[in-house]
Amino acid sequence: MDAMSAVYLPMSERVLDNLADILFATDEILDMIRVEERAPDATTVVVESSVQRVYDQINELMKKLAD
Repeated sequence: MDAMSAVYLPMSERVLDNLADILFATDEILDMIRVEERAPDATTVVVESSVQRVYDQINELMKKLAD
């Protein structure tokens, strides 16, 4: 969505669109971590856990806003 057309969308639609971008990005990060063919170190475990929490929170928020 470009900036000019976004102005005409309701705020809830714009918020959901941006949250979808965050959800997609966190999903990509989780895929990168999980596909990596090395033993996870402590940092990787912390990052994966944190990103998973963000993913879950954004997903729940989007469900609430979409209702």
